[in-house]
Amino acid sequence: MHAKYSINEHFFKVEPRQSDSWPWKCILRNRHQFWKGIRWKVGDGTKINFWLDIWCVNTNLATLLEIIDTSCIDISLLVSDFILDTKE
Repeated sequence: MHAKYSINEHFFKVEPRQSDSWPWKCILRNRHQFWKGIRWKVGDGTKINFWLDIWCVNTNLATLLEIIDTSCIDISLLVSDFILDTKE
């Protein structure tokens, strides 16, 4: 699917195109159902946005904490920015 539909961004943010196949449009239209079974593997946290990705609860942290004005937080922070290296 990556090669056929050139998905370079996050699967849940891809916008359907008019030229997409019917099965692909159905997948995109119903992708919200995938959230029920998907869990993040945090790993080193370098691919997960701390505030905007849905990685620890059923909504993103900005919404959960009712942060309406995102200019008051650094929305570029990743989960990795909060992981401490405890190898001392």
